[in-house]
Amino acid sequence: MTRTETVDTVPAWGVVGHDWAVALLARALTERHTAHAYLFSGPPGIGKTTLARAFAQALNCEAPPRCGTCRACQLIARDAHPDVRVLARPADKKNLGIEDIKALREEVALKPVEARHKVYLLREAEDLSEPAANALLKTLEEPPPGVVLLLTTCDANLLLPTIVSRCQHFRLRPVPWAAVVAHLEHTCGVPRGEAERLATLSEGQIGWATRAAQEPALLAARQEQAALLETALGSTTLERLRLAADLAERWTTAPASVREALATWRRWWREQLRASLAGQPVAFEAEVCWRALDRVQQAIDDLDANVNARLALEALLLALPRRPGGRHG
Repeated sequence: MTRTETVDTVPAWGVVGHDWAVALLARALTERHTAHAYLFSGPPGIGKTTLARAFAQALNCEAPPRCGTCRACQLIARDAHPDVRVLARPADKKNLGIEDIKALREEVALKPVEARHKVYLLREAEDLSEPAANALLKTLEEPPPGVVLLLTTCDANLLLPTIVSRCQHFRLRPVPWAAVVAHLEHTCGVPRGEAERLATLSEGQIGWATRAAQEPALLAARQEQAALLETALGSTTLERLRLAADLAERWTTAPASVREALATWRRWWREQLRASLAGQPVAFEAEVCWRALDRVQQAIDDLDANVNARLALEALLLALPRRPGGRHG
């Protein structure tokens, strides 16, 4: 979709930008061919949980296919339905543990209180510990009737292949720019110009764009992250090592903030690359930008693969180019 196209301002199921996925899920419901487990993968903030929650509503809607206003739909929207559970890694833990999955396995054997389907939404399934993932696998292999498991993940490669193979996999892509603009303008009441700016900054992350429209602090945080990178490019080796240590320490307590910082750095280098290829005056040549982009992506991949955070971040900071006129040492 180009930036000049118009989009439907009332998306199906209230899900923006993933019409093809909604259509497939709706058809499965109509034909009564729903699977027992679904996996929604894709970059952060593109609507994976929104789609999963909308599907849970459709599975239990009192006025099918999915009215959004009945008792079941409203309870599910508030994560308050007795038969629809949302599981995610606790903020104070690094993983979703085996005890959580054992409790899930005990619950799925019980009859639903009022719903047609018991639904369990596991957000960020890559946060499952190895024992928890193996325990979940047993439930995926022999699911009780009427139980549907919905998993979301930023990267399906971080999950056990056996888990992925037992799910119907929906690979979601960033939401088109025009769809983000329409959502911000018509649903969130954002003025057109600001909606276009946020849509550009979001790179298809409609969740981030929606939050940024409501919370100016998100934009400020992104600007601070970009400024941190620019400072690092002019820093000495020792200063870069100190920054790597600070980020590594933050990784143990607030990994999402480090992921967001690296995502911002990746966007910054993409902008530099585009400008360089367009012949605009920038500090770095296109080849340098390509290498920096690759280094940032490698650090993101290493952190997601549980490589030692300090080593991964030091390798990144030391490999980034030095801004002309930057300090040495």
